[in-house]
Amino acid sequence: MNKKAVINILGIAIISLILLALYLVLIQTTQSSQLILRFKAAVDNKPLVLHHKSYANPGGDGLFTVRDLQFFISNIKLLGQAGNVSETESYHLVRFDNDNNFYEIVLPNINAHDYQQIELGIGVDPKANGTITIARDLDPNGRMAWSWDVGYKFLLLEGTLINQEQQVPLVYHIGFNSSYTRLSFPIKEAIKSNNTLINFNVELLHLFNKSKPIDLAEISTVKFDKKDVAVIAQGFKSLITLE
Repeated sequence: MNKKAVINILGIAIISLILLALYLVLIQTTQSSQLILRFKAAVDNKPLVLHHKSYANPGGDGLFTVRDLQFFISNIKLLGQAGNVSETESYHLVRFDNDNNFYEIVLPNINAHDYQQIELGIGVDPKANGTITIARDLDPNGRMAWSWDVGYKFLLLEGTLINQEQQVPLVYHIGFNSSYTRLSFPIKEAIKSNNTLINFNVELLHLFNKSKPIDLAEISTVKFDKKDVAVIAQGFKSLITLE
């Protein structure tokens, strides 16, 4: 093999190594340029299982099962020293009727280390609530809509309470502008060892565990009564926490 051929082979090898290095850097950059928000539902710190698992009535006798749980997350915002970023059309209907038993929101082109806080809202902000605007998961004709003049159900929880062989339907449709709740979490604590994933716990019992826990038999249906809605909506403040 002549000297020219050896030089060509070495040149090709060097170029290949450079291209491989650039590819690995590109992959690493791509992986770190998104932020995943993962929501996992629980009842008394145990994973929520729809339909097939029973849980103790927080304020009375009997056991309850959950048939459906859905709620809106809106207006996600990241706060950093160099500036803030708000997700556009930021309305997500969180639900847990999938094989993974969790719900994910992916924020593209986000490096978590550039920010100190993440903010989000439970429900639909007053500006969008009660309108016919369609934005991402907002649908004025969908199941989570009451009517254009009342607005959306911020949270829907349905199931059954079983007590002494009696079955009581549980229906909690929580809405109204006064229920809209903003939450804030520190990014540094949230991302921990994984800089692309934030795990959130959604503790269902925080809707009912007050200073005096609610007996589901006494308040089994909440819809348009603003007083009862406010009682349940107080739990929004602690419904979502960092894992």
